[in-house]
Parts: sequence; C-alpha cells; structure tokens
Amino acid sequence: MVLVSDTVLARKWRPKNFSELVGQTHVMQALSNALDQQRLHHAYLFTGTRGVGKTTIARIFSKALNCEQGMSSHPCGVCSVCRSIDEGRFVDLIEVDAASKTKVEDTRELLENVQYAPVQGRYKVYLIDEVHMLSKSSFNALLKTLEEPPAHVKFLLATTDPHKLPMTVLSRCLQFNLMRLTQTQLQQHLRFILTQEAIAFEDAALAMIAKSADGSARDALSILDQAIAYGAGEVQHAAVQAMLGLVDQQFSLAILQALAEDSADGIKQVVKQLAAMGVDYIALNAQLIESFHYLSLLQVLGDAGETSILETQRLQRLAEQMPPERVQMCYQIALLAKQDMALAPDIRIGFEMALLRMLAFQTAETDVVPLKTTRPGGFSTPTISESPAPAASMLADVKPAVSKVTPAQSPLVHPTTVSEPSVSQPDDAILALRKQIEQTIRGDAASTDMASAATKIPAPLPPTSSIPMPSIAPEDGFKVPPESPIIEPMAVESSPMPHYEGQADDTENSIAGWIQLIAALQLDGMAAELARQSILVRQTPQVLTLSVDPEQAEAALTELAFQRLEEQVKAQLGCRLKFVQAQGVHWTPAKQFLANKEAQQAQARNSIEQDTRVAAFKDILNLNVIESSVQAK
Repeated sequence: MVLVSDTVLARKWRPKNFSELVGQTHVMQALSNALDQQRLHHAYLFTGTRGVGKTTIARIFSKALNCEQGMSSHPCGVCSVCRSIDEGRFVDLIEVDAASKTKVEDTRELLENVQYAPVQGRYKVYLIDEVHMLSKSSFNALLKTLEEPPAHVKFLLATTDPHKLPMTVLSRCLQFNLMRLTQTQLQQHLRFILTQEAIAFEDAALAMIAKSADGSARDALSILDQAIAYGAGEVQHAAVQAMLGLVDQQFSLAILQALAEDSADGIKQVVKQLAAMGVDYIALNAQLIESFHYLSLLQVLGDAGETSILETQRLQRLAEQMPPERVQMCYQIALLAKQDMALAPDIRIGFEMALLRMLAFQTAETDVVPLKTTRPGGFSTPTISESPAPAASMLADVKPAVSKVTPAQSPLVHPTTVSEPSVSQPDDAILALRKQIEQTIRGDAASTDMASAATKIPAPLPPTSSIPMPSIAPEDGFKVPPESPIIEPMAVESSPMPHYEGQADDTENSIAGWIQLIAALQLDGMAAELARQSILVRQTPQVLTLSVDPEQAEAALTELAFQRLEEQVKAQLGCRLKFVQAQGVHWTPAKQFLANKEAQQAQARNSIEQDTRVAAFKDILNLNVIESSVQAK
C-alpha cells in the first residue's frame, strides 16, 4: 500500500529537531551545549555543499531559541511558535534570500527593523541564505550591526561558498562547516523513509541512489521521488539503474574477470556486448576505476571500506587472482583513459584502447613462468609468478609486451612473446670497409696511448707566458693605514713606459703582478672590466697608477667605472687611483685571457689532427673535421 502525499519527500521528511538530523554530529553537539548552558553568540555561519542541512539546522535553532516551553536543545514542536516556524509563518523569523536581494538598498531596509523588539518570540532571528551573493556594499552596510546587534537579535547565515565572504564577516561569526553525508548514512536514511512510507524497495537500488546523491540528503530524496514514480510505487534495482542511465555491474565484473585470467577472448566478448548495447563508456570507465580502488583496499588494507559496487565475495576472489602491481597499473591506465576518451575519434575507441592496454601491459617481474597459457593464433603468454609481492613494490615499473600480429588475427589478440626484428644483411663491400676501419683503429691504438700523448703536447705560448688568476691576498707592502691622502680627481698624463715597481722592467713580470693584484682586489662589474683593460704603470703606498688600453678607452674608462674602481682601491690598498696615457703596447689581462683561450683552442685542434682514429676516418671514408665544432675543454 503506497502512502499518498502531495508533499515531496525532501520537504515532508525535513528534520524538525536535532535528534532527527542525519550526520553533522559536531554541529549538533556544539549548538545543543550552547542552548543548554545559555552561552549564545549573536551570529552563526553554516557552510557546506547543497542539501546537507544548513537551512534546516538554522530553523531548528530558531525553534530552540523561541520555544514557549523554554529555551533548550529540545524544542517541544507542539507550541504555537514551533508550529509557526515549521509552517514558515513565524513573524520573528525573517528569512532572506541573498541571491535575489543583493543590493545595498535591500540590506539597509532589512537593518532598519533590527532595532524593534520581537513581536511573538523571545528573539528576532535573521536567516540569510546564500549570504555570499551579497554585494560588497551590502557587506559593508551589514558589518556594524553584525558585530554589535541588539540583545534581542540573532543572525544565522548560510552559504555554500564561504571563500567569497570577506574576512570582516567571518571574524564576526561562529562558523560551522557541515560535512557531506556518507553513502551509508544516506542509504540508511532512505531505508527508514521508505519503511515509514510502506514502499517496497531493494537495498541495491538504495545504494545506487545514495551513490548518485554525492553526499546530499536533498538530492537523495529527489532521486528517490523520481525512482518511486518511475517504478510505479516501488524502488527496484533494475528500474533505478535504467532511470539513472548507469551501466550494469556485470560488465565491469566481466572485464575484471577477463583481466584477472589474462583472457583476450573474455575482453572480446565484453567489447561486443558493450557495442551492441550502446552503453555510457564514460560511466563504465568510472565504475572500473572504483573497482580497482576497492581491489587495492582489499589487497593492501584487507578491507574494502564501508561501501562497494561489487559483491564482497566476488571482489575478494578477484583481489586474490590479480597481483597488486597489476591492479595499480590498470587503475592508472583507466584514470588516464578519462582524458584519452575525449581526444579519441570516438569514445568507444578510447575505452577499448584502454582495455587493450590493460591486457597487453604486464608488470615487470623477475620470476616469470613461460608458456602457461596459450592464446588464439598460437602465441604463448608468460605469466607472473604467484608469489605475493610486498606492499612497497606495488608501484613497480611496467613494460609493454611487444608482439607481432598478422592481419588474420583478431585485434584483441595481443601475444606477449617478443619477436626479433628483421634486419637486412650488409653486403660484402660494407663488411670489407668495416673490417679495414677496425684493423686500422686497433693497430694505431695499440701503438699509441692517446690519453698520455695529449697530456704531453706542450701548449703554444702567447706573446707572453700564460699566467693564471690566483685568488691570493695582496702583499703586505700594498696595504697602508686607512688615513690616506684625499683622492684627487681623475687625471691623465703621459708616461714614457709602463713600470711595475719592485719587478724587472719587462712585460711578463708586469702583467703577472697586475693579474695577482686584480685577483686580490676581488673586483666585479664595470670596475673589474676597467682593470682588465688596463696595465699597471706604477704602484706606491700613496698612488696606484694605471694606463687603459687606447683601443678600449672609450668603452672601459667611464666616470662610473673609474669611481667604483677607485672606491675598491682605496678600501683594499688605502691609496689613490690615477690614470696616465702610457706609451708602447698595452698587453692587458683581457688580451692575456684571449691569448690563453686561443692557445687552448689551437691545442685542441692539434690533438684532433694528430688523432689516428680521426685520420683513419679521413683516409678511408673521405670525411673532414668541422673546425667550428672543436671546442677546448
């Protein structure tokens, strides 16, 4: 006997007190204790997804505040106030839909009545639903009243998107985050309602409805209403499955069984049935992903959790047949197939290719027993040993099974035996040339040690000897007390020849001492470039005299570069900096560096030219060395 009602189930079975709530224990406990201990806040914010009880809890809280039997966590539900709130006609409960009243004028009109005392109840309650839809001006107009409302006013705010609320609003409210309902909670709630309504049902159908509701009690009751109408007053599994457009679990079970048995025939039969029925491949792929998830839970944790889309015994058998590594691999393939199906020419092609990859790929194992099963076409399949793998190795690398399929074979046949590629044999002329090159290289390599020979080749010297740039501290004679004479402006004068005090008057010693001094100063930027483009003319405890290369004077000797080099010289050496125009060749550290680099490049080219293997390639194959490709190390 069907209980006829003109009210939808979502409204008829809306909870009337805290004890009828489904889930949300943490919110119910906090509000109940606050009511019983008379420790009330002036503003409450309830957040959560749709259909989890935000507005319902706010209405129950309003009844508890204004019940004629007294304020407590258990409103009587029979007094005029409780009945008025349940029927939506209580004067002192002002419900506002913020989605339709977003303007600041609406908020100001609402707040004009805050100062007036309640007409019928103990408190005047403002229930603002979807509060995140208010405009910025509306929030600003609400702030002062929300922070310090009159004693007879309570604000109850509800929103599905708390991130859109200003921090100034969040800081003025007690926030309660309502959780999604679990599938078990929804299924038990639906079972209770159908029992009270005297409607026949199947638990498998309720499980499908609870799963489709995605944590929302209102969605679950709406789907239940539709299922009752579709099933002519009954809630049956087949009818609900057809109504929701879900794929029968037998297909996912058949696919899992074929993968567990490594059976190409089984996959082929399932593919034919799916093509004939025109199922939703996206939903079937999602069902496979969930199946692999449950299998992994059973294999690793020994429990598939609260819910499962497969029968427990069948799931347990599949978990014992498929290695954990194979389950993880198939899960990853199914997960990637979600995006591959959108890129494939047809969704069916994308799904079938995912199944073929699951079948063709095998996990990498060392203990393989060949020729355990034979597939159509005469191909043998190596199977993985039955030894249990540790949980740590579940994410092992996988490798595809390469096969060579003839056109006559079925597209679902995927042998895993590796066939050798066919390579054409070289002719006699190529073999003779290869043998001649090998003999030449072996003969030359036996008589010459190229590694040692390369180290013994002396590097050609530049106009002066190559001098490194050591990081050493300047000599004690370079430093003077900080009280040095005032630095004079940059002056340029003539000097007959460069001279480095304390050394022989030759270019080699002069450049060596100047390079050491530059390294000691630890220059950088423009100051370093100016020093590298200059030569040391003279150094005394009072003055450091330099001469810039005439070819680089315009670019290097700028006022800013001189100033920064002067500051470093004064800080490190305690003397003034002076530039003169010296006569003769300016062999600067920059030219020394270029000379060293050219010498190294010449040495590299010389080593290549003297290499006997390179000479063999030149003589036999008529090859040439590209000089631009030779780089000194």
